[in-house]
Amino acid sequence: MKKKVLVSMAVLSAVCAMGAGSMVSMADEDVTKVTWFASRPVDGPIDKTIRQLAKDYSESHDGTWELEVVTEADRPSYLEKLKTLIAGGNMPDIIDIDATPYCQELVDAGYLVDMNAWLKDNNIYDSFLPISLAYQEFTDGDLYTLPMELNAEMIWYNKEIFEKCGITKTPSSLNEWLDDCEIIKNAGYTPISVDGIDRWPVLRYLAMAPYAETGNDYAIKLANGEVSMGDETGLKGLDFYTKIGQYFQEGFATTDYAAAQSMFINGESAMYYIGTWEFAAMNDLYNEGKIDYFFMPKSIDGEGDGKPYCVNSGIGMAFNSETFDEKSADFIKYVIENYGAMYASYDQLTPIKCELPKDHEYSDLYLRVTDEVSDLGTDFMKPWDCYFDANTCTVVEDNMLLLPTGDMSQEDFIELVDDSINEYVNE
Repeated sequence: MKKKVLVSMAVLSAVCAMGAGSMVSMADEDVTKVTWFASRPVDGPIDKTIRQLAKDYSESHDGTWELEVVTEADRPSYLEKLKTLIAGGNMPDIIDIDATPYCQELVDAGYLVDMNAWLKDNNIYDSFLPISLAYQEFTDGDLYTLPMELNAEMIWYNKEIFEKCGITKTPSSLNEWLDDCEIIKNAGYTPISVDGIDRWPVLRYLAMAPYAETGNDYAIKLANGEVSMGDETGLKGLDFYTKIGQYFQEGFATTDYAAAQSMFINGESAMYYIGTWEFAAMNDLYNEGKIDYFFMPKSIDGEGDGKPYCVNSGIGMAFNSETFDEKSADFIKYVIENYGAMYASYDQLTPIKCELPKDHEYSDLYLRVTDEVSDLGTDFMKPWDCYFDANTCTVVEDNMLLLPTGDMSQEDFIELVDDSINEYVNE
Protein backbone atom coordinates (compact mmCIF):
# COMPACT_ATOMS: atom_id res chain seq x y z
CA MET A 1 0.00 0.00 0.00
CA LYS A 2 1.17 3.53 -0.82
CA LYS A 3 0.11 5.27 2.39
CA LYS A 4 0.90 8.98 2.53
CA VAL A 5 -0.76 9.83 5.82
CA LEU A 6 2.19 10.70 8.03
CA VAL A 7 0.23 12.15 10.92
CA SER A 8 -0.04 9.69 13.77
CA MET A 9 -3.59 8.62 14.56
CA ALA A 10 -3.08 9.36 18.25
CA VAL A 11 -2.17 12.97 17.53
CA LEU A 12 -4.93 13.35 14.95
CA SER A 13 -7.46 11.96 17.41
CA ALA A 14 -6.41 14.65 19.85
CA VAL A 15 -6.69 17.29 17.15
CA CYS A 16 -10.16 16.08 16.20
CA ALA A 17 -11.22 16.10 19.83
CA MET A 18 -10.25 19.75 20.00
CA GLY A 19 -12.57 20.61 17.14
CA ALA A 20 -10.54 19.86 14.03
CA GLY A 21 -12.02 18.19 10.98
CA SER A 22 -13.08 14.54 10.94
CA MET A 23 -10.89 11.97 9.20
CA VAL A 24 -11.72 9.84 6.17
CA SER A 25 -11.53 6.07 6.55
CA MET A 26 -8.26 4.48 5.49
CA ALA A 27 -9.73 1.03 4.80
CA ASP A 28 -9.09 0.98 1.04
CA GLU A 29 -5.56 -0.30 0.53
CA ASP A 30 -5.44 0.92 -3.10
CA VAL A 31 -6.17 4.57 -2.39
CA THR A 32 -3.42 7.17 -2.12
CA LYS A 33 -4.39 9.52 0.69
CA VAL A 34 -2.83 12.91 1.25
CA THR A 35 -3.33 14.83 4.48
CA TRP A 36 -3.71 18.60 4.51
CA PHE A 37 -3.40 20.12 7.99
CA ALA A 38 -5.15 23.40 7.33
CA SER A 39 -5.56 26.68 9.17
CA ARG A 40 -8.50 28.04 7.20
CA PRO A 41 -12.14 28.60 8.13
CA VAL A 42 -14.18 25.47 7.50
CA ASP A 43 -16.64 26.12 4.66
CA GLY A 44 -14.76 29.29 3.76
CA PRO A 45 -14.02 29.96 0.06
CA ILE A 46 -10.55 28.36 0.12
CA ASP A 47 -11.75 25.32 2.05
CA LYS A 48 -14.71 24.81 -0.31
CA THR A 49 -12.63 25.29 -3.44
CA ILE A 50 -9.85 22.89 -2.46
CA ARG A 51 -12.30 20.26 -1.24
CA GLN A 52 -14.29 20.46 -4.48
CA LEU A 53 -11.18 20.30 -6.64
CA ALA A 54 -9.95 17.30 -4.63
CA LYS A 55 -13.32 15.60 -5.13
CA ASP A 56 -13.28 16.30 -8.88
CA TYR A 57 -9.69 15.12 -9.16
CA SER A 58 -10.43 11.94 -7.22
CA GLU A 59 -13.43 11.15 -9.41
CA SER A 60 -11.33 11.63 -12.54
CA HIS A 61 -8.89 9.08 -11.10
CA ASP A 62 -11.54 6.47 -10.23
CA GLY A 63 -11.34 7.27 -6.54
CA THR A 64 -7.74 6.14 -6.20
CA TRP A 65 -6.63 9.49 -4.75
CA GLU A 66 -8.13 11.26 -1.74
CA LEU A 67 -7.42 14.42 0.22
CA GLU A 68 -8.02 14.27 3.94
CA VAL A 69 -8.42 17.67 5.57
CA VAL A 70 -7.76 18.32 9.26
CA THR A 71 -8.56 21.89 10.22
CA GLU A 72 -7.56 24.14 13.09
CA ALA A 73 -8.69 27.64 12.14
CA ASP A 74 -7.33 29.30 15.29
CA ARG A 75 -3.84 30.30 14.17
CA PRO A 76 -1.96 30.14 17.53
CA SER A 77 -3.47 26.71 18.29
CA TYR A 78 -2.67 25.57 14.76
CA LEU A 79 0.99 26.54 15.02
CA GLU A 80 1.33 24.85 18.38
CA LYS A 81 -0.12 21.60 17.02
CA LEU A 82 1.91 21.84 13.82
CA LYS A 83 5.15 22.21 15.76
CA THR A 84 4.20 19.23 17.91
CA LEU A 85 3.50 17.07 14.87
CA ILE A 86 6.74 17.99 13.13
CA ALA A 87 8.85 17.64 16.26
CA GLY A 88 7.40 14.16 16.69
CA GLY A 89 8.30 13.14 13.13
CA ASN A 90 4.67 13.28 11.98
CA MET A 91 4.67 16.13 9.47
CA PRO A 92 1.50 16.19 7.34
CA ASP A 93 1.79 16.08 3.56
CA ILE A 94 0.45 19.61 3.11
CA ILE A 95 0.56 22.39 5.69
CA ASP A 96 -0.44 26.04 5.93
CA ILE A 97 2.38 28.38 6.93
CA ASP A 98 3.64 31.92 6.41
CA ALA A 99 7.20 32.73 5.36
CA THR A 100 8.18 33.30 8.98
CA PRO A 101 11.39 32.49 10.87
CA TYR A 102 9.82 29.16 11.89
CA CYS A 103 9.13 28.35 8.24
CA GLN A 104 12.77 29.17 7.50
CA GLU A 105 13.76 26.63 10.15
CA LEU A 106 11.73 23.99 8.30
CA VAL A 107 13.37 24.98 5.03
CA ASP A 108 16.84 24.78 6.56
CA ALA A 109 16.02 21.31 7.89
CA GLY A 110 14.97 20.17 4.40
CA TYR A 111 11.31 19.61 5.26
CA LEU A 112 9.70 21.69 2.49
CA VAL A 113 9.57 21.54 -1.30
CA ASP A 114 11.24 24.41 -3.17
CA MET A 115 8.20 25.83 -4.96
CA ASN A 116 10.21 28.40 -6.90
CA ALA A 117 12.10 25.62 -8.66
CA TRP A 118 9.05 23.36 -8.98
CA LEU A 119 6.83 26.03 -10.55
CA LYS A 120 9.53 26.99 -13.04
CA ASP A 121 10.43 23.39 -13.85
CA ASN A 122 6.78 22.78 -14.71
CA ASN A 123 6.35 26.05 -16.63
CA ILE A 124 3.55 27.29 -14.37
CA TYR A 125 5.33 30.02 -12.40
CA ASP A 126 3.67 32.67 -14.59
CA SER A 127 0.22 31.27 -13.81
CA PHE A 128 0.26 33.38 -10.65
CA LEU A 129 -0.06 37.13 -10.28
CA PRO A 130 3.44 38.43 -9.47
CA ILE A 131 2.38 40.11 -6.23
CA SER A 132 0.77 36.92 -4.91
CA LEU A 133 4.07 35.01 -5.22
CA ALA A 134 6.19 37.94 -4.05
CA TYR A 135 4.23 38.06 -0.79
CA GLN A 136 5.05 34.39 -0.14
CA GLU A 137 8.79 34.84 -0.66
CA PHE A 138 11.44 35.07 2.01
CA THR A 139 13.53 38.22 1.97
CA ASP A 140 16.16 36.46 -0.18
CA GLY A 141 13.58 35.59 -2.83
CA ASP A 142 13.23 31.90 -1.91
CA LEU A 143 9.72 30.52 -2.30
CA TYR A 144 8.41 27.51 -0.38
CA THR A 145 4.68 28.28 -0.11
CA LEU A 146 1.92 28.71 -2.68
CA PRO A 147 -0.72 31.45 -2.35
CA MET A 148 -4.34 30.40 -2.16
CA GLU A 149 -5.84 33.87 -1.81
CA LEU A 150 -5.31 37.51 -2.67
CA ASN A 151 -6.48 40.34 -0.45
CA ALA A 152 -6.41 44.08 -0.67
CA GLU A 153 -6.80 45.95 2.62
CA MET A 154 -8.36 49.37 2.78
CA ILE A 155 -9.80 51.98 5.09
CA TRP A 156 -13.56 52.01 4.79
CA TYR A 157 -15.28 55.25 5.68
CA ASN A 158 -18.79 56.48 6.43
CA LYS A 159 -19.61 59.04 3.75
CA GLU A 160 -22.30 60.79 5.80
CA ILE A 161 -19.96 61.36 8.75
CA PHE A 162 -17.26 62.69 6.42
CA GLU A 163 -19.74 65.08 4.82
CA LYS A 164 -21.07 66.29 8.17
CA CYS A 165 -17.50 66.98 9.25
CA GLY A 166 -16.77 68.93 6.09
CA ILE A 167 -14.19 66.41 4.82
CA THR A 168 -14.49 66.57 1.04
CA LYS A 169 -11.65 64.27 0.00
CA THR A 170 -9.90 61.22 1.34
CA PRO A 171 -6.42 61.75 2.83
CA SER A 172 -3.38 61.57 0.56
CA SER A 173 -0.86 61.35 3.42
CA LEU A 174 -0.69 59.84 6.89
CA ASN A 175 -0.55 63.29 8.47
CA GLU A 176 -3.63 64.40 6.57
CA TRP A 177 -5.35 61.28 7.83
CA LEU A 178 -4.50 62.33 11.39
CA ASP A 179 -5.94 65.78 10.69
CA ASP A 180 -9.18 64.21 9.47
CA CYS A 181 -9.36 62.05 12.59
CA GLU A 182 -9.05 65.15 14.78
CA ILE A 183 -11.87 66.86 12.88
CA ILE A 184 -14.10 63.80 13.26
CA LYS A 185 -13.34 63.44 16.96
CA ASN A 186 -14.06 67.11 17.61
CA ALA A 187 -17.41 66.67 15.86
CA GLY A 188 -18.36 64.06 18.45
CA TYR A 189 -17.78 60.87 16.46
CA THR A 190 -15.46 57.90 17.05
CA PRO A 191 -12.97 58.21 14.18
CA ILE A 192 -11.79 54.58 13.98
CA SER A 193 -12.97 51.23 15.29
CA VAL A 194 -10.35 48.50 15.52
CA ASP A 195 -10.12 44.91 16.67
CA GLY A 196 -7.55 44.94 19.46
CA ILE A 197 -8.03 41.40 20.70
CA ASP A 198 -6.59 39.83 17.56
CA ARG A 199 -3.67 42.29 17.58
CA TRP A 200 -2.86 42.14 13.86
CA PRO A 201 -5.24 44.99 12.87
CA VAL A 202 -3.48 47.26 15.38
CA LEU A 203 -0.03 46.13 14.24
CA ARG A 204 -0.87 47.33 10.72
CA TYR A 205 -0.99 50.92 12.03
CA LEU A 206 2.44 50.60 13.63
CA ALA A 207 3.90 49.45 10.29
CA MET A 208 2.40 52.21 8.14
CA ALA A 209 4.84 55.10 8.60
CA PRO A 210 7.98 52.93 8.34
CA TYR A 211 6.60 51.41 5.13
CA ALA A 212 5.81 54.86 3.72
CA GLU A 213 9.39 55.87 4.53
CA THR A 214 11.41 52.80 3.46
CA GLY A 215 9.11 50.17 2.00
CA ASN A 216 9.71 46.87 3.82
CA ASP A 217 13.44 47.53 4.29
CA TYR A 218 13.14 48.87 7.83
CA ALA A 219 10.99 45.95 9.00
CA ILE A 220 13.43 43.44 7.53
CA LYS A 221 16.45 45.10 9.13
CA LEU A 222 14.62 45.45 12.45
CA ALA A 223 13.75 41.75 12.51
CA ASN A 224 17.38 40.90 11.73
CA GLY A 225 18.69 43.10 14.54
CA GLU A 226 20.41 45.48 12.12
CA VAL A 227 18.50 48.55 13.31
CA SER A 228 16.72 49.56 16.50
CA MET A 229 13.05 50.16 17.14
CA GLY A 230 14.32 53.52 18.35
CA ASP A 231 15.96 54.49 15.06
CA GLU A 232 14.58 57.48 13.17
CA THR A 233 12.26 55.38 11.03
CA GLY A 234 11.04 53.39 14.01
CA LEU A 235 10.31 56.56 15.93
CA LYS A 236 8.23 57.83 13.02
CA GLY A 237 6.25 54.61 13.18
CA LEU A 238 5.74 54.92 16.92
CA ASP A 239 4.80 58.58 16.59
CA PHE A 240 2.15 57.95 13.94
CA TYR A 241 0.76 54.90 15.71
CA THR A 242 0.59 56.62 19.10
CA LYS A 243 -1.19 59.58 17.56
CA ILE A 244 -3.72 57.63 15.49
CA GLY A 245 -4.30 55.33 18.45
CA GLN A 246 -5.86 58.32 20.22
CA TYR A 247 -8.69 58.03 17.70
CA PHE A 248 -9.50 54.37 18.28
CA GLN A 249 -12.68 53.55 20.18
CA GLU A 250 -12.52 53.49 23.96
CA GLY A 251 -11.43 50.06 25.18
CA PHE A 252 -10.07 49.07 21.77
CA ALA A 253 -7.63 46.58 23.31
CA THR A 254 -10.52 44.40 24.49
CA THR A 255 -12.69 44.80 21.40
CA ASP A 256 -12.98 41.74 19.18
CA TYR A 257 -13.26 41.43 15.40
CA ALA A 258 -17.06 41.25 15.23
CA ALA A 259 -17.62 44.15 17.63
CA ALA A 260 -15.20 46.46 15.82
CA GLN A 261 -16.81 45.71 12.48
CA SER A 262 -20.32 46.12 13.88
CA MET A 263 -19.41 49.57 15.16
CA PHE A 264 -18.59 50.66 11.63
CA ILE A 265 -21.51 48.87 9.97
CA ASN A 266 -23.92 50.47 12.46
CA GLY A 267 -22.50 53.96 11.93
CA GLU A 268 -20.85 54.16 15.35
CA SER A 269 -17.38 54.81 13.91
CA ALA A 270 -16.30 56.82 10.90
CA MET A 271 -13.59 54.46 9.64
CA TYR A 272 -12.60 50.80 9.78
CA TYR A 273 -9.54 49.03 8.37
CA ILE A 274 -10.27 45.63 6.84
CA GLY A 275 -9.70 43.69 3.63
CA THR A 276 -11.55 42.29 0.66
CA TRP A 277 -12.43 39.09 2.50
CA GLU A 278 -15.20 41.20 4.07
CA PHE A 279 -16.80 42.17 0.75
CA ALA A 280 -20.05 40.51 1.81
CA ALA A 281 -20.28 42.66 4.95
CA MET A 282 -19.61 45.89 3.05
CA ASN A 283 -21.39 45.35 -0.25
CA ASP A 284 -24.93 46.46 0.67
CA LEU A 285 -23.81 49.70 2.32
CA TYR A 286 -21.45 50.35 -0.58
CA ASN A 287 -24.24 49.85 -3.14
CA GLU A 288 -26.48 52.17 -1.13
CA GLY A 289 -23.81 54.86 -1.35
CA LYS A 290 -23.35 55.00 2.42
CA ILE A 291 -19.72 53.88 2.59
CA ASP A 292 -16.63 53.95 0.41
CA TYR A 293 -12.94 53.25 0.92
CA PHE A 294 -9.47 54.63 0.41
CA PHE A 295 -6.11 52.89 0.50
CA MET A 296 -3.40 53.58 3.05
CA PRO A 297 -1.48 56.66 1.86
CA LYS A 298 2.11 55.75 1.08
CA SER A 299 3.37 59.11 2.31
CA ILE A 300 3.84 60.59 5.75
CA ASP A 301 3.38 64.22 4.83
CA GLY A 302 3.56 64.38 1.03
CA GLU A 303 1.16 63.26 -1.68
CA GLY A 304 0.37 59.56 -1.97
CA ASP A 305 -0.61 57.95 -5.25
CA GLY A 306 -3.78 56.23 -4.00
CA LYS A 307 -2.63 52.74 -4.96
CA PRO A 308 -3.37 49.63 -2.86
CA TYR A 309 -0.11 48.83 -1.10
CA CYS A 310 -1.66 46.80 1.71
CA VAL A 311 -2.05 43.69 -0.43
CA ASN A 312 -1.31 40.15 0.67
CA SER A 313 -1.80 36.57 -0.44
CA GLY A 314 -2.36 35.25 3.06
CA ILE A 315 -0.99 32.14 4.66
CA GLY A 316 0.58 29.86 2.07
CA MET A 317 0.37 26.15 1.36
CA ALA A 318 3.61 24.18 1.74
CA PHE A 319 4.48 20.58 0.89
CA ASN A 320 6.34 17.87 2.73
CA SER A 321 9.51 17.17 0.74
CA GLU A 322 9.52 13.54 1.89
CA THR A 323 6.06 12.70 0.54
CA PHE A 324 5.75 15.04 -2.44
CA ASP A 325 5.67 12.54 -5.32
CA GLU A 326 4.31 12.49 -8.88
CA LYS A 327 0.72 11.99 -7.74
CA SER A 328 0.89 14.93 -5.35
CA ALA A 329 2.53 17.08 -8.00
CA ASP A 330 -0.14 16.14 -10.53
CA PHE A 331 -2.88 17.18 -8.12
CA ILE A 332 -1.24 20.55 -7.45
CA LYS A 333 -0.96 21.16 -11.19
CA TYR A 334 -4.68 20.38 -11.44
CA VAL A 335 -5.40 22.84 -8.63
CA ILE A 336 -3.37 25.61 -10.27
CA GLU A 337 -5.15 25.04 -13.58
CA ASN A 338 -8.67 25.09 -12.13
CA TYR A 339 -8.49 27.01 -8.85
CA GLY A 340 -8.70 30.62 -10.04
CA ALA A 341 -12.12 30.57 -11.71
CA MET A 342 -13.74 28.42 -9.02
CA TYR A 343 -12.33 30.54 -6.19
CA ALA A 344 -13.36 33.77 -7.95
CA SER A 345 -16.93 32.47 -8.14
CA TYR A 346 -17.08 33.02 -4.37
CA ASP A 347 -16.44 36.75 -5.02
CA GLN A 348 -12.84 36.43 -3.94
CA LEU A 349 -9.78 38.00 -5.55
CA THR A 350 -7.71 35.19 -7.00
CA PRO A 351 -3.90 34.84 -6.81
CA ILE A 352 -3.94 32.80 -10.02
CA LYS A 353 -4.50 34.41 -13.39
CA CYS A 354 -7.83 33.46 -14.93
CA GLU A 355 -10.83 34.78 -16.78
CA LEU A 356 -13.77 35.46 -14.50
CA PRO A 357 -16.59 32.93 -14.99
CA LYS A 358 -19.24 34.29 -17.33
CA ASP A 359 -22.06 32.54 -15.47
CA HIS A 360 -21.47 34.47 -12.23
CA GLU A 361 -22.64 38.01 -11.56
CA TYR A 362 -20.00 40.08 -9.81
CA SER A 363 -20.73 43.18 -7.76
CA ASP A 364 -19.53 46.62 -8.79
CA LEU A 365 -17.40 46.64 -5.66
CA TYR A 366 -15.68 43.39 -6.60
CA LEU A 367 -15.00 44.52 -10.16
CA ARG A 368 -13.66 47.88 -8.98
CA VAL A 369 -11.13 46.35 -6.58
CA THR A 370 -10.18 43.61 -9.03
CA ASP A 371 -9.30 46.29 -11.55
CA GLU A 372 -7.30 48.24 -8.97
CA VAL A 373 -5.09 45.29 -8.02
CA SER A 374 -4.82 43.67 -11.45
CA ASP A 375 -1.76 45.60 -12.62
CA LEU A 376 0.16 45.78 -9.35
CA GLY A 377 3.83 44.97 -9.41
CA THR A 378 5.51 43.62 -6.29
CA ASP A 379 5.46 46.70 -4.07
CA PHE A 380 3.39 45.95 -0.98
CA MET A 381 3.48 46.35 2.78
CA LYS A 382 4.26 42.97 4.33
CA PRO A 383 2.91 42.53 7.86
CA TRP A 384 5.54 42.73 10.56
CA ASP A 385 4.40 39.47 12.14
CA CYS A 386 5.73 37.67 9.03
CA TYR A 387 9.23 39.00 9.75
CA PHE A 388 9.44 38.68 13.52
CA ASP A 389 10.19 35.55 15.49
CA ALA A 390 7.34 34.22 17.62
CA ASN A 391 8.53 35.76 20.90
CA THR A 392 9.11 39.19 19.37
CA CYS A 393 5.65 39.06 17.81
CA THR A 394 4.18 38.51 21.25
CA VAL A 395 6.29 41.28 22.80
CA VAL A 396 5.31 43.77 20.09
CA GLU A 397 1.64 42.85 19.87
CA ASP A 398 0.98 42.79 23.61
CA ASN A 399 2.87 45.95 24.51
CA MET A 400 1.88 48.14 21.56
CA LEU A 401 -1.65 48.23 22.98
CA LEU A 402 -0.32 50.23 25.92
CA LEU A 403 1.20 53.07 23.87
CA PRO A 404 -1.90 55.01 22.78
CA THR A 405 -3.29 54.94 26.31
CA GLY A 406 -0.05 56.19 27.83
CA ASP A 407 0.36 53.05 29.92
CA MET A 408 3.79 52.46 28.42
CA SER A 409 6.41 54.91 27.23
CA GLN A 410 7.97 54.68 23.79
CA GLU A 411 11.35 54.27 25.47
CA ASP A 412 10.22 51.18 27.39
CA PHE A 413 8.59 49.74 24.28
CA ILE A 414 11.77 50.25 22.26
CA GLU A 415 13.86 48.51 24.92
CA LEU A 416 11.51 45.52 25.09
CA VAL A 417 11.43 45.07 21.32
CA ASP A 418 15.17 45.50 20.82
CA ASP A 419 15.97 43.10 23.66
CA SER A 420 13.65 40.43 22.23
CA ILE A 421 15.08 40.71 18.72
CA ASN A 422 18.68 40.69 19.97
CA GLU A 423 17.99 37.62 22.06
CA TYR A 424 16.59 35.83 18.99
CA VAL A 425 19.31 36.77 16.50
CA ASN A 426 22.12 35.99 18.98
CA GLU A 427 20.82 32.70 20.32
